[in-house]
Amino acid sequence: MSDVVNLTCPHCGSALKVDVKAGVIVSHEAPPEQKEKIDLDQRIDQLKTDQQRAAGKMDEALRKEKDRSRLMEDRFAELMKGAVEKDDGSRPVREIDLD
Repeated sequence: MSDVVNLTCPHCGSALKVDVKAGVIVSHEAPPEQKEKIDLDQRIDQLKTDQQRAAGKMDEALRKEKDRSRLMEDRFAELMKGAVEKDDGSRPVREIDLD
């Protein structure tokens, strides 16, 4: 029986040579890269859909920001109105006024 065993990694597909007696990897060969072949027309269509999706996300973000700005302005106006209504004409005492 040989001391060196050839194995293939089930995860990445790389080839390993393992010395059984020493319990170490003797050599390692990276798996061949598998590039997916895509038709040019398919890639162009994919880029167009990605561009439309990005534009849609940008439009949604702008709409949310406009709504947020409007809500903040409404809230500020509401708080200012409440502050004016509660104003009794007196000024708050400041530490500098106590000297």
